[in-house]
Amino acid sequence: MSLYGELARLLGEGAPCALATVVATEGSAPAEAAMKMVVGRSGRLCGTVGGGRVEASVIEAALGALDHGRARVLSFTLDDALADEGGMICGGTVRILVERVAAHARWPSEAAQALRAGRRSALTARVGESVERALLAGEAALPHLRTEAPRLEGDLFVEPLLRPRCIILGAGHVGSAVARVASVADFAVAVVEDRPEQAARVEADEVVCRGLLEGFESLQPSPDDYVVVLTRSHGLDRDCCRAALASPARFVGMLASRKKAAAIQQALSSEGPLPKWLHAPVGLDLGASSAGEIAVSIVAQLIKVRRTGRGDR
Repeated sequence: MSLYGELARLLGEGAPCALATVVATEGSAPAEAAMKMVVGRSGRLCGTVGGGRVEASVIEAALGALDHGRARVLSFTLDDALADEGGMICGGTVRILVERVAAHARWPSEAAQALRAGRRSALTARVGESVERALLAGEAALPHLRTEAPRLEGDLFVEPLLRPRCIILGAGHVGSAVARVASVADFAVAVVEDRPEQAARVEADEVVCRGLLEGFESLQPSPDDYVVVLTRSHGLDRDCCRAALASPARFVGMLASRKKAAAIQQALSSEGPLPKWLHAPVGLDLGASSAGEIAVSIVAQLIKVRRTGRGDR
Protein backbone atom coordinates (compact mmCIF):
# COMPACT_ATOMS: atom_id res chain seq x y z
CA MET A 1 0.00 0.00 0.00
CA SER A 2 1.35 3.49 -0.87
CA LEU A 3 1.67 6.04 1.89
CA TYR A 4 -1.29 7.87 0.36
CA GLY A 5 -3.30 4.68 0.70
CA GLU A 6 -2.27 4.39 4.35
CA LEU A 7 -3.13 8.06 4.92
CA ALA A 8 -6.57 7.50 3.39
CA ARG A 9 -7.08 4.50 5.66
CA LEU A 10 -6.13 6.50 8.76
CA LEU A 11 -8.39 9.41 7.75
CA GLY A 12 -11.20 6.90 7.36
CA GLU A 13 -11.05 6.32 11.10
CA GLY A 14 -12.56 9.79 11.49
CA ALA A 15 -9.71 11.92 12.82
CA PRO A 16 -7.51 14.40 10.96
CA CYS A 17 -3.81 13.71 10.41
CA ALA A 18 -0.80 15.87 9.73
CA LEU A 19 1.28 15.14 6.65
CA ALA A 20 4.93 16.12 6.38
CA THR A 21 6.44 16.08 2.87
CA VAL A 22 10.00 16.80 1.83
CA VAL A 23 9.55 19.38 -0.93
CA ALA A 24 13.17 20.34 -1.65
CA THR A 25 16.72 19.34 -0.76
CA GLU A 26 20.11 20.79 -1.54
CA GLY A 27 23.51 19.23 -1.01
CA SER A 28 23.93 16.13 1.10
CA ALA A 29 20.77 15.28 3.04
CA PRO A 30 19.28 12.10 4.57
CA ALA A 31 15.99 12.70 2.75
CA GLU A 32 14.74 12.95 -0.83
CA ALA A 33 11.98 15.05 -2.34
CA ALA A 34 8.52 13.51 -1.81
CA MET A 35 9.52 11.46 1.26
CA LYS A 36 6.53 11.64 3.59
CA MET A 37 5.48 11.06 7.18
CA VAL A 38 1.98 10.89 8.66
CA VAL A 39 1.51 12.16 12.22
CA GLY A 40 -1.51 11.71 14.47
CA ARG A 41 -2.27 12.88 18.00
CA SER A 42 -0.14 10.04 19.33
CA GLY A 43 2.89 10.97 17.20
CA ARG A 44 4.36 9.43 14.05
CA LEU A 45 2.01 6.91 12.45
CA CYS A 46 3.91 5.90 9.31
CA GLY A 47 6.55 7.05 6.86
CA THR A 48 9.68 9.10 7.48
CA VAL A 49 11.34 12.37 6.47
CA GLY A 50 14.84 11.16 7.25
CA GLY A 51 14.87 10.46 10.97
CA GLY A 52 17.00 12.01 13.70
CA ARG A 53 16.52 15.45 15.18
CA VAL A 54 14.98 16.84 12.01
CA GLU A 55 12.18 14.29 12.20
CA ALA A 56 11.63 15.02 15.89
CA SER A 57 11.25 18.73 15.09
CA VAL A 58 8.86 17.95 12.24
CA ILE A 59 6.70 15.77 14.50
CA GLU A 60 6.45 18.65 16.97
CA ALA A 61 5.42 21.02 14.17
CA ALA A 62 2.91 18.46 12.85
CA LEU A 63 1.26 18.17 16.27
CA GLY A 64 0.93 21.95 16.25
CA ALA A 65 -0.63 21.86 12.79
CA LEU A 66 -3.25 19.44 14.06
CA ASP A 67 -4.22 22.08 16.64
CA HIS A 68 -4.11 25.33 14.67
CA GLY A 69 -4.55 24.02 11.10
CA ARG A 70 -1.93 26.28 9.51
CA ALA A 71 0.55 24.90 7.00
CA ARG A 72 4.27 25.58 7.34
CA VAL A 73 7.39 24.97 5.27
CA LEU A 74 10.25 24.19 7.64
CA SER A 75 13.87 24.67 6.55
CA PHE A 76 16.76 22.79 8.13
CA THR A 77 20.49 23.20 7.60
CA LEU A 78 22.09 19.92 8.53
CA ASP A 79 25.08 21.20 10.47
CA ASP A 80 26.56 20.44 13.92
CA ALA A 81 23.36 21.48 15.71
CA LEU A 82 21.33 18.83 13.85
CA ALA A 83 23.92 16.06 13.74
CA ASP A 84 22.33 12.69 14.39
CA GLU A 85 23.07 10.47 17.35
CA GLY A 86 26.11 9.02 15.57
CA GLY A 87 27.59 12.46 14.98
CA MET A 88 27.12 12.30 11.20
CA ILE A 89 26.89 15.77 9.64
CA CYS A 90 25.36 15.91 6.15
CA GLY A 91 25.92 19.61 5.47
CA GLY A 92 22.92 19.99 3.15
CA THR A 93 19.56 21.68 3.51
CA VAL A 94 16.06 20.27 3.46
CA ARG A 95 12.63 21.93 3.26
CA ILE A 96 9.61 20.11 4.62
CA LEU A 97 5.95 21.02 4.16
CA VAL A 98 3.76 20.30 7.18
CA GLU A 99 0.00 20.40 6.64
CA ARG A 100 -3.18 19.32 8.38
CA VAL A 101 -5.29 16.89 6.34
CA ALA A 102 -8.97 16.90 7.28
CA ALA A 103 -10.74 13.61 7.95
CA HIS A 104 -13.06 14.19 4.97
CA ALA A 105 -10.24 14.93 2.49
CA ARG A 106 -10.65 12.87 -0.70
CA TRP A 107 -7.36 13.57 -2.46
CA PRO A 108 -5.28 10.94 -0.56
CA SER A 109 -7.56 8.08 -1.65
CA GLU A 110 -7.72 9.49 -5.20
CA ALA A 111 -3.90 9.68 -5.35
CA ALA A 112 -3.60 6.12 -4.03
CA GLN A 113 -6.10 4.89 -6.61
CA ALA A 114 -4.24 6.67 -9.43
CA LEU A 115 -0.99 4.97 -8.39
CA ARG A 116 -2.64 1.55 -8.19
CA ALA A 117 -4.24 1.96 -11.60
CA GLY A 118 -1.01 3.21 -13.17
CA ARG A 119 -2.72 6.34 -14.48
CA ARG A 120 -0.40 9.15 -15.59
CA SER A 121 -1.28 11.94 -13.20
CA ALA A 122 0.27 14.62 -11.02
CA LEU A 123 -0.52 15.68 -7.47
CA THR A 124 0.07 19.36 -6.78
CA ALA A 125 0.17 21.32 -3.54
CA ARG A 126 -0.05 25.12 -3.62
CA VAL A 127 1.47 26.28 -0.38
CA GLY A 128 0.27 29.19 1.74
CA GLU A 129 -1.16 29.32 5.25
CA SER A 130 -3.24 26.42 4.01
CA VAL A 131 -2.44 23.93 1.27
CA GLU A 132 -4.54 23.67 -1.88
CA ARG A 133 -4.27 20.13 -3.27
CA ALA A 134 -5.19 19.06 -6.80
CA LEU A 135 -4.94 15.74 -8.60
CA LEU A 136 -4.43 16.33 -12.30
CA ALA A 137 -4.91 13.72 -15.01
CA GLY A 138 -5.01 13.57 -18.80
CA GLU A 139 -4.11 16.76 -20.66
CA ALA A 140 -4.03 18.77 -17.42
CA ALA A 141 -1.24 16.59 -16.05
CA LEU A 142 0.99 16.60 -19.15
CA PRO A 143 2.87 19.87 -18.39
CA HIS A 144 3.93 18.37 -15.06
CA LEU A 145 5.11 15.01 -16.44
CA ARG A 146 8.20 16.11 -18.36
CA THR A 147 10.20 14.45 -15.61
CA GLU A 148 9.45 11.87 -12.93
CA ALA A 149 11.20 14.00 -10.28
CA PRO A 150 9.08 15.71 -7.59
CA ARG A 151 9.93 19.42 -7.42
CA LEU A 152 9.06 22.77 -5.91
CA GLU A 153 8.17 25.42 -8.49
CA GLY A 154 7.71 28.68 -6.62
CA ASP A 155 4.87 28.02 -4.20
CA LEU A 156 3.70 24.92 -6.10
CA PHE A 157 4.99 21.47 -5.15
CA VAL A 158 4.54 19.02 -8.03
CA GLU A 159 4.62 15.27 -7.50
CA PRO A 160 4.29 13.20 -10.70
CA LEU A 161 2.38 10.02 -9.95
CA LEU A 162 4.13 7.66 -12.33
CA ARG A 163 5.08 4.04 -11.93
CA PRO A 164 7.19 2.97 -14.90
CA ARG A 165 6.31 -0.39 -16.44
CA CYS A 166 8.76 -3.05 -17.55
CA ILE A 167 7.28 -5.00 -20.47
CA ILE A 168 9.03 -8.34 -20.92
CA LEU A 169 8.57 -10.16 -24.22
CA GLY A 170 9.39 -13.80 -23.53
CA ALA A 171 9.15 -15.61 -20.19
CA GLY A 172 12.04 -18.05 -20.22
CA HIS A 173 14.51 -18.34 -17.33
CA VAL A 174 15.93 -14.85 -17.84
CA GLY A 175 12.53 -13.29 -18.49
CA SER A 176 11.12 -14.73 -15.26
CA ALA A 177 14.18 -13.47 -13.35
CA VAL A 178 13.87 -9.99 -14.88
CA ALA A 179 10.21 -9.91 -13.81
CA ARG A 180 11.18 -10.61 -10.19
CA VAL A 181 14.04 -8.12 -10.04
CA ALA A 182 12.09 -5.35 -11.82
CA SER A 183 9.25 -5.75 -9.35
CA VAL A 184 11.66 -5.33 -6.42
CA ALA A 185 12.98 -2.18 -8.14
CA ASP A 186 9.42 -0.77 -8.11
CA PHE A 187 8.57 -1.20 -11.77
CA ALA A 188 5.12 -2.43 -12.69
CA VAL A 189 5.78 -5.64 -14.61
CA ALA A 190 3.91 -7.00 -17.62
CA VAL A 191 5.01 -10.20 -19.36
CA VAL A 192 3.96 -11.45 -22.79
CA GLU A 193 4.47 -15.16 -23.50
CA ASP A 194 2.82 -17.34 -26.12
CA ARG A 195 3.60 -20.67 -24.43
CA PRO A 196 0.97 -21.43 -21.77
CA GLU A 197 3.29 -23.57 -19.62
CA GLN A 198 5.86 -20.74 -19.49
CA ALA A 199 3.25 -18.06 -18.89
CA ALA A 200 1.81 -20.01 -15.97
CA ARG A 201 5.15 -20.00 -14.14
CA VAL A 202 6.00 -16.31 -14.31
CA GLU A 203 5.13 -13.85 -11.51
CA ALA A 204 4.16 -10.37 -12.68
CA ASP A 205 1.50 -7.69 -12.28
CA GLU A 206 0.11 -8.74 -15.65
CA VAL A 207 0.77 -11.83 -17.74
CA VAL A 208 -0.52 -11.90 -21.33
CA CYS A 209 -0.59 -15.36 -22.90
CA ARG A 210 -0.88 -14.80 -26.63
CA GLY A 211 1.32 -14.12 -29.65
CA LEU A 212 4.17 -11.81 -28.69
CA LEU A 213 3.40 -9.05 -31.18
CA GLU A 214 -0.34 -9.23 -30.57
CA GLY A 215 0.17 -9.33 -26.82
CA PHE A 216 2.57 -6.38 -26.89
CA GLU A 217 0.07 -4.30 -28.85
CA SER A 218 -2.69 -5.20 -26.36
CA LEU A 219 -0.66 -3.62 -23.55
CA GLN A 220 -0.91 -0.23 -25.29
CA PRO A 221 2.71 0.84 -24.69
CA SER A 222 3.24 4.36 -23.31
CA PRO A 223 6.18 6.75 -22.74
CA ASP A 224 6.54 5.28 -19.23
CA ASP A 225 7.34 1.79 -20.55
CA TYR A 226 10.67 -0.04 -20.71
CA VAL A 227 10.58 -2.97 -23.13
CA VAL A 228 12.93 -5.93 -22.75
CA VAL A 229 12.99 -8.45 -25.63
CA LEU A 230 13.92 -11.98 -24.49
CA THR A 231 12.41 -14.30 -27.07
CA ARG A 232 13.57 -17.74 -28.21
CA SER A 233 14.51 -16.94 -31.83
CA HIS A 234 16.30 -14.37 -33.97
CA GLY A 235 13.18 -13.76 -36.05
CA LEU A 236 11.00 -13.07 -33.02
CA ASP A 237 13.67 -10.82 -31.51
CA ARG A 238 13.83 -8.79 -34.71
CA ASP A 239 10.05 -8.50 -35.06
CA CYS A 240 9.56 -7.61 -31.38
CA CYS A 241 12.31 -4.97 -31.51
CA ARG A 242 10.72 -3.48 -34.62
CA ALA A 243 7.32 -3.26 -32.91
CA ALA A 244 8.79 -1.83 -29.69
CA LEU A 245 10.78 0.83 -31.56
CA ALA A 246 7.61 1.89 -33.38
CA SER A 247 5.85 2.39 -30.03
CA PRO A 248 6.18 5.36 -27.64
CA ALA A 249 8.21 3.23 -25.19
CA ARG A 250 11.07 5.07 -23.50
CA PHE A 251 13.54 2.16 -23.63
CA VAL A 252 13.95 -0.92 -25.81
CA GLY A 253 16.49 -3.59 -24.92
CA MET A 254 17.24 -6.98 -26.42
CA LEU A 255 19.15 -9.85 -24.84
CA ALA A 256 21.71 -11.04 -27.38
CA SER A 257 25.32 -11.84 -28.04
CA ARG A 258 27.20 -9.04 -29.76
CA LYS A 259 27.16 -11.03 -33.01
CA LYS A 260 23.40 -11.60 -32.86
CA ALA A 261 22.76 -7.99 -31.85
CA ALA A 262 24.83 -6.72 -34.78
CA ALA A 263 22.95 -8.92 -37.25
CA ILE A 264 19.53 -7.79 -36.02
CA GLN A 265 20.58 -4.14 -35.85
CA GLN A 266 21.83 -4.38 -39.43
CA ALA A 267 18.50 -5.84 -40.55
CA LEU A 268 16.55 -3.13 -38.77
CA SER A 269 18.83 -0.31 -39.94
CA SER A 270 17.98 -1.20 -43.55
CA GLU A 271 14.46 0.04 -42.71
CA GLY A 272 15.65 3.36 -41.27
CA PRO A 273 18.07 4.88 -38.72
CA LEU A 274 18.20 3.09 -35.37
CA PRO A 275 17.23 5.28 -32.39
CA LYS A 276 19.46 5.80 -29.37
CA TRP A 277 16.96 4.11 -27.06
CA LEU A 278 17.64 0.68 -28.57
CA HIS A 279 20.03 -1.24 -26.31
CA ALA A 280 21.41 -4.45 -27.75
CA PRO A 281 22.90 -6.27 -26.00
CA VAL A 282 20.77 -5.09 -23.09
CA GLY A 283 22.17 -4.79 -19.57
CA LEU A 284 25.16 -3.19 -17.87
CA ASP A 285 28.46 -4.99 -18.28
CA LEU A 286 28.74 -6.72 -14.89
CA GLY A 287 30.30 -9.93 -16.14
CA ALA A 288 26.97 -11.65 -15.43
CA SER A 289 26.51 -15.31 -16.35
CA SER A 290 23.51 -16.83 -14.50
CA ALA A 291 19.90 -15.91 -15.23
CA GLY A 292 19.69 -14.03 -11.94
CA GLU A 293 22.87 -12.07 -12.58
CA ILE A 294 21.77 -11.21 -16.11
CA ALA A 295 18.43 -10.00 -14.73
CA VAL A 296 20.21 -7.75 -12.24
CA SER A 297 22.36 -6.26 -15.04
CA ILE A 298 19.26 -5.57 -17.16
CA VAL A 299 17.24 -3.96 -14.38
CA ALA A 300 20.31 -1.95 -13.33
CA GLN A 301 20.33 -0.44 -16.81
CA LEU A 302 16.61 0.35 -16.58
CA ILE A 303 17.25 2.13 -13.29
CA LYS A 304 20.15 4.08 -14.80
CA VAL A 305 17.99 5.31 -17.66
CA ARG A 306 15.08 6.03 -15.35
CA ARG A 307 17.11 8.06 -12.87
CA THR A 308 19.70 9.74 -15.09
CA GLY A 309 17.89 10.01 -18.42
CA ARG A 310 20.94 8.65 -20.26
CA GLY A 311 20.09 6.29 -23.10
CA ASP A 312 16.39 7.15 -23.36
CA ARG A 313 14.42 9.26 -25.81
